[in-house]
Amino acid sequence: MKEITLLVTIALFSGLALADHHEERGPFYAFYHFAAPDPGAVVAAMDKFWASDCGKQYPADAGLQQEVFNGGYASTHFIINTFQNAADQQKAAEILNTCPSAIEFLGDMTAAGVEPVSQYLGMAPIDENDWGQDSVFTKYDIIVEPQNQAAFAAAFAKMTKALSKNTDIRSYGLGGIGYGQDKFTHWAWFGARSVVEMDHINAQISGHPAVAEFYKTVGSLRTLVNSSLIQNVKNYPRN
Repeated sequence: MKEITLLVTIALFSGLALADHHEERGPFYAFYHFAAPDPGAVVAAMDKFWASDCGKQYPADAGLQQEVFNGGYASTHFIINTFQNAADQQKAAEILNTCPSAIEFLGDMTAAGVEPVSQYLGMAPIDENDWGQDSVFTKYDIIVEPQNQAAFAAAFAKMTKALSKNTDIRSYGLGGIGYGQDKFTHWAWFGARSVVEMDHINAQISGHPAVAEFYKTVGSLRTLVNSSLIQNVKNYPRN
């Protein structure tokens, strides 16, 4: 739906996410993937909006991430918003739909040639060691059928608990998508402070016996759709 701009997509999706969630639930992670021919212009647009009066009221921690290697995906970047509850999602939708600074942001993103690709929102029941302290991530997009999800999550938790004891893994987690499951149902990640450290961590993970056991357990429970290397460009903390 190329005629739908990134900002309208964010606004509509933020409002939709409120429908089936109670206010006390959260946090919610909202991903907005897009292709950006001029990444510098995207940073400038985001800087401008988050420095505005409306941007200072925006009820989410946001981060701009570059998809350094992502297979055949059309997106080059994504924005991840962390909403603490559904009320924050609703407030974000109101700001994006009514604030003059948000309309300017829309124009700036359009002028930068941004093309929306996909969006999804979910929660991460496994979310360890504050991924905001890391700047490079290995991200896995996974399909897990409903009847297998509890067993898959249990296997992932068992594996990462073992990895935490004798490897250098930092942040990691497993998230499930509530809205936007057209390509995959879950995402998993491991974080690092640099590409070099990420390579070191990946080498430790791949050779660990707990990972071999995990693969044996979940072999028929999931389909790996894609793996990608993500690098943080800039964070926009909630005021």
